[in-house]
Amino acid sequence: MAEIREVLESKEMADVIKAIDALKRKYGAQYDRGQLQQNDAEHLWPMALTRIGKYKPDVVLKLLLDDHEYYPGYKAILAAGFGGWLIAPHSKEIREALVAQAAVMHMDKAEILAGFDTPFTVEKDIAARYLFTGTEFLVEVYDCLGGYRAFGEAPSFDELWDAFDSVEKTINTAARAIAYLHHAADRFGKPGIPFVPSLNKAVLVLDQLKDKNPSYPYKEKFVSRSLLHERWSQNKQTLALLYAASSIRINRKTLLQIILEGLLSYDDHKDYLQMWVSRARYVSSHIFERMNDPELGTKTLRILGEGKAVSFPPPKLDDEELKSFSTIFRNFIKR
Repeated sequence: MAEIREVLESKEMADVIKAIDALKRKYGAQYDRGQLQQNDAEHLWPMALTRIGKYKPDVVLKLLLDDHEYYPGYKAILAAGFGGWLIAPHSKEIREALVAQAAVMHMDKAEILAGFDTPFTVEKDIAARYLFTGTEFLVEVYDCLGGYRAFGEAPSFDELWDAFDSVEKTINTAARAIAYLHHAADRFGKPGIPFVPSLNKAVLVLDQLKDKNPSYPYKEKFVSRSLLHERWSQNKQTLALLYAASSIRINRKTLLQIILEGLLSYDDHKDYLQMWVSRARYVSSHIFERMNDPELGTKTLRILGEGKAVSFPPPKLDDEELKSFSTIFRNFIKR
């Protein structure tokens, strides 16, 4: 049996590498590598952005929104990590689980493209690895995650998410609270009406629902005041994006539901990204900037950056919500 060094340095191996390079030039995806080397290329490796130091959602979102084509799978990894940050901003484990899930999906797609649904051949394996998965992906994602063993040993997103008790319901409660403020800003945020939206006003609508409508399924839909305040105060930079995601329907689900299920996908949802961020900017300017909380708007725009804001209507309120809303805001309604 030859030593591995002899194999790696052999003429035959050099011929293989030369042939693979020729295949990549002729059939591989074309992308703009230079865009990833503006400063230090290593810092723009997707796994570095996912797990090294403090997560930088502003950098990731800017990359997701740009028009550049990077190597296959690059933005898929960034989008998965971004979705994890949105729902659990302080959990690196959630981000990494979703990134690993996205990596597996990328490699599965590569195998499908290479024809792995029919009997295995070396030719198909080469095409799957070096043309469709891509060398850069293998180096910057697969290897950085820990290779084959890491995928077998890492906990799944579903396993980790089950431990985040009430987080999904808390996020949905926060989105609904913003919806009440959205309705209020549309109706009362006009010249001459001194209306200042606040979380406390939205909470009063929720309290009215709970206290005055015993038959309303409050506990099934919403969390306590304390959990809502905690989510709001500790994750301000995510609120506009979460609420904007709840306003976008994709088939029979909202984008927020897709994110909460750990299924945000660049390939599947890239056509909605600009709309999503533009709506989030509108939330910041139309609602958050009216509130007595400068930090809320500052943190939001730090993530979203400058750009177009696109208005959208708030969701419809059911009859009981409408009654509670009218009771809490009756002084403004009379104006």
